[in-house]
Amino acid sequence: MSCDDVGPLLLRRLDGRLEGSDWHRLESHLQQCADCREQLETQQEVAAALASRPSSGASTAFVNRVMAAVEPDRSWLDVLNWRAWTFRLAPVAAALTLVAALGFGPTEAAEPLEFVDLVAEWVVEDDAETLPPFALFWEDEVAEETLLEAVLTASPDAQ
Repeated sequence: MSCDDVGPLLLRRLDGRLEGSDWHRLESHLQQCADCREQLETQQEVAAALASRPSSGASTAFVNRVMAAVEPDRSWLDVLNWRAWTFRLAPVAAALTLVAALGFGPTEAAEPLEFVDLVAEWVVEDDAETLPPFALFWEDEVAEETLLEAVLTASPDAQ
């Protein structure tokens, strides 16, 4: 039996619920292991101290005073507590929702834009010599040599 297996058996022995083969296995392990014997003695001392504790109202009052005096330390993680922020910011969110609902009236929809109108804006019908070099890319029939020449001779500042 390993020391890890002894822990639950020690607790059951202190509660008086250890019986049969488990009791014999625990006793044989305790005879061989000094650490587990020491652990058993420590648990017996704690159990005795708890059993001798007064159960009067005075001890309850003492516990209440001690617990009231103990305040948890605030840490920077308390700032990141999303639950606290949710409750703090709920009125702000409600006010913003109300302002958004009441503050904006109906808007007029823009007229739909036809693709033909969009293309008409891009079509340039000027003379080919005054067109910028990139306009050649939208023309239907342009020779490869003309496109290559336009790309290689175009000024980067030309529009």
